[in-house]
Amino acid sequence: MSETKSFRKPYNPPIKATWWTKNPFYIRYMVREGTAVCALFVALELILGIFLFLLCDLSAAEATAENTAPYMWWVQSFVGNPIVILINLVCLAATLFHAVTWFALMPKAVRVFMNKNNTDLVPDYVTMGALYAGMAGATVVILVAAFASLP
Repeated sequence: MSETKSFRKPYNPPIKATWWTKNPFYIRYMVREGTAVCALFVALELILGIFLFLLCDLSAAEATAENTAPYMWWVQSFVGNPIVILINLVCLAATLFHAVTWFALMPKAVRVFMNKNNTDLVPDYVTMGALYAGMAGATVVILVAAFASLP
């Protein structure tokens, strides 16, 4: 190998912070990736609710306002706040957008073969239909569990 030092400087063109606004594909990509902020908010909100639920005194003979005060604050004052309700609705819309774009991407990202003896792929509509069916099934299970717990 040569021991000659190169004085050549590579050209690094300047990249603006708004590079993604020039192409609609990148705009959709960045909006989709931005939905992670909503997912983070919902996750932190649920973690706070679980933490406050664990702070409740569940060993008491009967549930009183003093026993369940932390969790009731979370339900009534935090989750019941109109601003938090609005943020949750925006997060729901962002999550649905994320799910729809992910389901459309899935057949291109994961190659599912019909069987191990040939290279025919499962049609895109089958993969996407299975994903939508799974999401609908999970939604039904969660709604049934939520409404079954109502008095």
